[in-house]
Amino acid sequence: MNHRSTRQNCREKLVNQLIILGEEKRTFLDAYFDVRDPERSQMERLLATYTACVEQLLLGTDENLDSVVLIGSLIRFEYVDFHTSDSFTIVMPDDADPDAGCISFLSPVGRQLLLGHKGEVRSINIPAGSMRVRITDIALNNESLNRMPTGGSDHAL
Repeated sequence: MNHRSTRQNCREKLVNQLIILGEEKRTFLDAYFDVRDPERSQMERLLATYTACVEQLLLGTDENLDSVVLIGSLIRFEYVDFHTSDSFTIVMPDDADPDAGCISFLSPVGRQLLLGHKGEVRSINIPAGSMRVRITDIALNNESLNRMPTGGSDHAL
């Protein structure tokens, strides 16, 4: 498969994300958050920001798809204070498998890295405290996008 068709496939999968996280947002939120949970409104705001960002990226060039951490992005980063590096893919909750390097965008770390940019340093809050990470590379990962649910009333989020 050539680069052009791979990128077109990525674009189609991002449109699918817009449907799931935009038009079917209430169903998605109901699957993971109680209506009374204050975290739900925080996630609702994050999803609104995320979908607006994806819409803008889809209007641009293919190269822009690797400019921001999205659901489906393989990200490489370095721990600024420890001079070590790591990588993982940000995925939908049902595809999370930390042992395979796939973390949910709903996880605390996933949420804090979502929409990050290459070269950006972010302070990530974890139970043990805070750590600074620098995003060193972003690549929209077609394989993880292919595992996205297709939407509709019978999809399991």
